[in-house]
Amino acid sequence: MSASHEPSDTRDTHPFHLVMLLGGGLTLGTGLINLYYSFGWTGGDFNSNFELVGFSGLDEIGLLSTSTLSIPLVVVGALMLVVANATAWKETGGY
Repeated sequence: MSASHEPSDTRDTHPFHLVMLLGGGLTLGTGLINLYYSFGWTGGDFNSNFELVGFSGLDEIGLLSTSTLSIPLVVVGALMLVVANATAWKETGGY
């Protein structure tokens, strides 16, 4: 058996991977949960006042105040997971 699967550059970055994967997963998950509350009508519930919203209310859908937090959380969480995966891929040599 050959030991050719050993990476030539052996840097121990396992704590980095763990922190990046856990932090990225938590950040992305929090952003996705808050993304549900980021779109809607600023006047309240859609079915609270049909006179103002109209029949379907699709014209009134917009970004709410939580979108300023949730969209950056999704982007940062996804980037953290990509960076953690890329460094793990380099360390293991693609395996």
